Amino acid sequence: MFPKLKILLIFVPISIALSFFLDGSLLSFISSALAIIPLAALMSSLTDQLQKALGSSWGGLVNVTFGNATELIISIFAINDGLLNVVKANITGSIIMNLLLVLGLSFFLGGLKYQRQVFDKLLAITNSAMLMLAVAGMLIPAIFYYGSPNIKTLILDRLSIGVGIVLFATYLIGLYFTLVFHEKEKKQEREEKTEDSKLYKKIIYLLLTTLFIAVEANILVSSITVIQEKFKISPVFIGVIILPIISNVAEALTAIKMARENKIDLSITIAVGSSIQTALFLVPLLIFYSHFTRHSMNILFNIFEISSIVLSVLAINIVYLQGKSNWFEGIQLIAVYLIIAIAFYFA
Repeated sequence: MFPKLKILLIFVPISIALSFFLDGSLLSFISSALAIIPLAALMSSLTDQLQKALGSSWGGLVNVTFGNATELIISIFAINDGLLNVVKANITGSIIMNLLLVLGLSFFLGGLKYQRQVFDKLLAITNSAMLMLAVAGMLIPAIFYYGSPNIKTLILDRLSIGVGIVLFATYLIGLYFTLVFHEKEKKQEREEKTEDSKLYKKIIYLLLTTLFIAVEANILVSSITVIQEKFKISPVFIGVIILPIISNVAEALTAIKMARENKIDLSITIAVGSSIQTALFLVPLLIFYSHFTRHSMNILFNIFEISSIVLSVLAINIVYLQGKSNWFEGIQLIAVYLIIAIAFYFA
């Protein structure tokens, strides 16, 4: 766990106490947000230890999966509260943050230390294709909805389920390709795995951490309306910028740390892999879940959200497909993110 973040764990009991006396208040929002950051960092630390035991590919997958667990939990509570616009904005924000800000910082800080870093070009091409699929899954339903008079709200729900199934299935197939056909772990690395008993302990710690994050996420979501009204901030900006930063800080720090250690492939696995998982796994999962609640969510994103995702994917592909990176390319990705963030603030 990042040592400087440990002090924020004090906000776990503070936020829980405030939720009983000042539920839905500004203090509840701030304290729960500060509590989630070290919990997510703890989760990142545990998954990093599992990564060393399981190898870079499986370890990277575990890191991404538990990194997105925070986001999944926050989104579930938001769906239960009917904040579907916040959920979609959070999905958008997570994708563009990982593709532009996290990867940009990784390229920048890694490039300052090593000047030029080379990564697996085949993996880059595979990830690029998966990102384009994610764009298609979000863009095509919007085009058909606004362009076809036959697609109404009822049909849109069916369309969302259908597209969700396709995205979900493709993600699982892509997972199989990445972890089976693209696995390059050395035999020695496999022989150095942590003992089973230690792995079980780490898994138990991960589950407990996830439980605490769920508690904090519930407090955080219940306070969003207060933040909207008090600071006149749109729910879309909260979802696109604020929530992804809260839920992805630890994951971002891990990706940057890997880049600084010249493990740029793992850094990319975390950042880009997280975006792919959000678009192809998290979105269908939330759509499926929402249809079992009173607030069914469709796959129709607004024009601002779709445009941001498309531009992010185009920006990353220009840099990504070269198979190498430097600090200036990192600056360019960060600049695109800041432009999008400013636009969402005034939107």
